[in-house]
Amino acid sequence: MAKRRPPMLKRRDLLLGLPLLAAAGGAYAMTPRNRLNLLGDVKLEKAIPLKIGSWSVMPSNAVVLPDSQPGSLAARLYDQTVSRLYTSDSELPIMMVIAYGSTQSDQLQLHRPETCYTAVGFQITEARPVQVPVPGPAKLPARELVASNNERTEPILYWTRIGDYLPASGTEQRLMKLRSEFNGYVADGALIRLSTVAEPSEETFATLQRFAATMLESTDPVALPALVGRPLAAEIKGAA
Repeated sequence: MAKRRPPMLKRRDLLLGLPLLAAAGGAYAMTPRNRLNLLGDVKLEKAIPLKIGSWSVMPSNAVVLPDSQPGSLAARLYDQTVSRLYTSDSELPIMMVIAYGSTQSDQLQLHRPETCYTAVGFQITEARPVQVPVPGPAKLPARELVASNNERTEPILYWTRIGDYLPASGTEQRLMKLRSEFNGYVADGALIRLSTVAEPSEETFATLQRFAATMLESTDPVALPALVGRPLAAEIKGAA
């Protein structure tokens, strides 16, 4: 019995299949195989000082926090969180939240305050990018918000970090996450949020910026890259 020849690929089938093979190869090439972790074994609770300038920690439950119940998205997203109220005899009280996540992916991404505050009944009435002066020649890309509900108004200063990037918007955050993946690694990330309860004036936001700069200057240097990325951390350390 004559052996049956295997069917030959038609030219049309080959042409149709090439784009699929190219897409599969591109997807494989872009699959991250490494992780970037700028925090390591450092515990943020110990790295962030209890006294920052004239401010000292005061026990409080007034800080707006993401839902950290077991199984919640925030519990899966953040590996470490620090929430504190700092008070001073001469300055406005400052509520600080730092949330660190070891993995930034399509499923797990930092939640920006515009989303968190809206989810608990606040309305965002102002939002703008700012450049915060910090020790050294560079400035920190951040955002200022005003969040209000029936009980209070909170001026907010915050910034986010994805790897060594400091995205100033949600769009930049997504782009920088994709850039990290294109470069072959899954980055970690951090959200640093400072707020107070006061009139949202220039003086109020100047106080938040001053607290931010003082906090970065007094934070344990080993944790500084986890807050602002390695390039800016190096400049702050060099200016200390």
